[in-house]
Amino acid sequence: MRIFKSTAKMKNPQNFYITVLFFSFLFFAAHSAKSQNIDEIRGKWRSAPLKVDGKADIAVDSLSNFNENTGFSFEISNDEKNLYMAIKSHNKTNLNKILNKGITFSVNTEGKKKPGASILFPVLEPAGQQLANKPNSSPDEAMRKQTLSRIRQFKVAGFAEILDGPISLQNTYGLEAAAGFESEDLYIEIQIPLALLDIPSRQEALACLIEINGIKPPKQVYNPNQYPRRNRRYGGYDNRPYDIDRGPSIDRNLLPTGFWVKVPLATNPEI
Repeated sequence: MRIFKSTAKMKNPQNFYITVLFFSFLFFAAHSAKSQNIDEIRGKWRSAPLKVDGKADIAVDSLSNFNENTGFSFEISNDEKNLYMAIKSHNKTNLNKILNKGITFSVNTEGKKKPGASILFPVLEPAGQQLANKPNSSPDEAMRKQTLSRIRQFKVAGFAEILDGPISLQNTYGLEAAAGFESEDLYIEIQIPLALLDIPSRQEALACLIEINGIKPPKQVYNPNQYPRRNRRYGGYDNRPYDIDRGPSIDRNLLPTGFWVKVPLATNPEI
């Protein structure tokens, strides 16, 4: 058997590999820069501490930022001691998802899209998740009050001085969170002491993630006996009709929905 060999030789293989590495570096650098691209918003200085009580007071009218994907009006503000986050959810379809799995507010002090110190709120007892089991329901005022009365705690992660896990709303760390309703819109407030964040420089912008957590769907198991057997074209058997996919379908409404923003700490304008 005659074997044909190429007689062409690479003139300079070293230059070829250098070129490949160079363009690979440019690609990954561009991809990294794109992945770290975060919209920046202006932080607000609070001359008086925000009262974290979940009541839709004057703070709601000052929520100057809006995210279309989540339907959130929101604001991130601070004073000398605390960082505050206020959210008003206008999207009714997200209400059950929020009450079921909560919202994560995470702060990366290096300004990167990486998980940092986080608070997950609200955390409902199982009996309080009844709204989440009625996706098409329109809860009345009594039902809303009953649901919020089930909130006893929130969950934390990534704090150097606090163990990850649930902690009481009444804690000694200075962490606070509250929720309430304004008409049918859910309103949430969160307070984090700046001392717990270990911020390297108050001049650097914080990267903040605000995310509605996803709901894990029931596990789907493939049943090989679900469909009648049929011969495969090239031998063997396959129980799956041509138009049936073995993989479980994914309900995108159950996936996490969130966004990143960069916000520099505000300074006292009177100083």
